[in-house]
Amino acid sequence: MSNRKLNLENKALPELSFRLLSISSSKYEGDWTSFPHSHRFTEIFFIKSGTGYMQIENETVPVEANSLVLIGAQVLHTEFSNSSDPLDYYVLGVEGLKINTDRPAEYSIVNSSVNSPTIRLCFESILREMHSKQQCYEEICQHYLAILILLICRKDYVSYELVDPQNSSRECHKAKRYIEENYHDKITLSSLADNCNITKYYLSHQFTELYGKSPIAYLTEVRIAAAKDLLITTSHSIEEIASITGFSSSSYFSQTFQKMCHISPQQYRKAHVVL
Repeated sequence: MSNRKLNLENKALPELSFRLLSISSSKYEGDWTSFPHSHRFTEIFFIKSGTGYMQIENETVPVEANSLVLIGAQVLHTEFSNSSDPLDYYVLGVEGLKINTDRPAEYSIVNSSVNSPTIRLCFESILREMHSKQQCYEEICQHYLAILILLICRKDYVSYELVDPQNSSRECHKAKRYIEENYHDKITLSSLADNCNITKYYLSHQFTELYGKSPIAYLTEVRIAAAKDLLITTSHSIEEIASITGFSSSSYFSQTFQKMCHISPQQYRKAHVVL
């Protein structure tokens, strides 16, 4: 008789708190309309067969059988299939998962050929459990998802972190407060995103979804509101007010003021200052 026993190392294991939201199975059949879109959650694509490409923000990425595509929350993307070799793929929606990459847009392309049978099994098992909805299927799906994520992250250039599903709103609130408190400084979308520790694509799309306008549009509104107050309550020149409120030049300030208020700064001051 032979016997071999292997023990797990006695160490604390991280709690995996991301959550599976959905799974879909799609195949191109000639009736596919592609348009850029984004989601509040991360998506994980597994290409079962076929060829095509994905448009992710401003990048075009070819995909084929066994490609894994991980796309972060609020990243614009869409899929295009070759009609002669149609794409057939699975997609998971995952909440609370952030993919770490070096790209400006939060996404990663992984060739999963080595582990493709196991990875595909995870997708198929999740789909089967979601269809059957037998007892404890939610927990089983969640465990399959955890296995999938860990298999993906075995590759040394892919990593992830857990995020609160509500972080996007908190990050946008932080960006909004930062604008209101620092509008007089030089602020760009990149610097604002760096301050909030998120990508500028994620910030732009999430901020717009939450407040109905882009971060830069809101920054301009705050600056114009501050300029209106200075025009009425001080004797500062137009050049001084432009500088105080963060505009790069007095001419750009005047053009922006005219566009937003339908009146020039001088006319606004004259109409509101009480002599």
